[in-house]
Amino acid sequence: MTTLTVRVFTTAEIIYRKTVIALVCHLNCSRQETVTMNKTITALTIIMASFAANASVLPETPVPFKSGTGAIDNDTVYIGLGSAGTAWYKLDTQAKDKKWTALAAFPGGPRDQATSAFIDGNLYVFGGIGKNSEGLTQVFNDVHKYNPKTNSWVKLMSHAPMGMAGHVTFVHNGKAYVTGGVNQNIFNGYFEDLNEAGKDSTTIDKINAHYFDKKAEDYFFNKFLLSFDPSTQQWSYAGESPWYGTAGAAVVNKGDKTWLINGEAKPGLRTDAVFELDFTGNNLKWNKLAPVASPDGVAGGFAGMSNDSLIFAGGAGFKGSRENYQNGKNYAHEGLKKSYSADIHLWHNGKWDKSGELSQGRAYGVSLPWNNSLLIIGGETAGGKAVTDSVLISVKDNKVAVQN
Repeated sequence: MTTLTVRVFTTAEIIYRKTVIALVCHLNCSRQETVTMNKTITALTIIMASFAANASVLPETPVPFKSGTGAIDNDTVYIGLGSAGTAWYKLDTQAKDKKWTALAAFPGGPRDQATSAFIDGNLYVFGGIGKNSEGLTQVFNDVHKYNPKTNSWVKLMSHAPMGMAGHVTFVHNGKAYVTGGVNQNIFNGYFEDLNEAGKDSTTIDKINAHYFDKKAEDYFFNKFLLSFDPSTQQWSYAGESPWYGTAGAAVVNKGDKTWLINGEAKPGLRTDAVFELDFTGNNLKWNKLAPVASPDGVAGGFAGMSNDSLIFAGGAGFKGSRENYQNGKNYAHEGLKKSYSADIHLWHNGKWDKSGELSQGRAYGVSLPWNNSLLIIGGETAGGKAVTDSVLISVKDNKVAVQN
């Protein structure tokens, strides 16, 4: 497999290169050679400028953007929450002058790890982590709807039967489906304990040890599949994973199939598992595919499709945590440094192949389908730094092209 990385030159860089080449030619070329070289440079400049105008992915996000959510509808991208606070923005990808436009602020307060989906022209936002009226960090199970025509939000009188944070959301046959995510009671209880501890470092250390030093199954991550019908605003039971729930998985769906890739099996411990949900026929089938990003796995990765190729890229995790856990250390990531993957994997002939790399490790941004490719917006890099750029990953003949 080969990777093509597209380097987009700025106008200033083009002018600089032209000036340098012209100077070299002036010093070393004859007059006729200089004229010929100038014509060549001018043509090259026009080509490069045209390429640069068309090759850039998207303008930088208005603020460094991570841990938020996003969706795309009729070639218009919507992003918000996370490090953007309550802000939401949209961008028409078909506009000649592409720019982010601020929308009405989200009324539910700042949220991390919310999810969103477009159904019948409306944007739905599910759950997330934020502050309650008392200022305590908590997981929400609410639903908000945004109407693009009126640029307005409304909180629906609808509540999921469990909290939604670290979950995934996808749309199938006009309904939103939600699965995965942390246990609301356990997560909220952890932050209630930290709040009561105040600045007592000894108590905080005990709370952290108690919270992280448990087996994966004792966190009760959500393994149910829930469906949300926007026409009735009702939640329903749609199935259950025969394995276990995850948090922070990457999700992508096409037709009757949906894939859940990696994620946390418990706080600090990732999984390299890949689950496939098959809606073909009347019965939902759960399948387990070959693992990827082994052995430790990642969370907050990116997934998409390009020319029928399933793509998985990026993500963050703790190298060595899986071995620690298998050796009986439940607090598996204790003392380990979070690492960020730049790997790009393709699902091909029943197995995963590492087929390319991002320019740097990245996780916790937004994955969207666009131009028959995987569009990545924002995310964080080493040290948790939020970024403003976008990346486009496309595949043709099993070859990966990365456009920055």
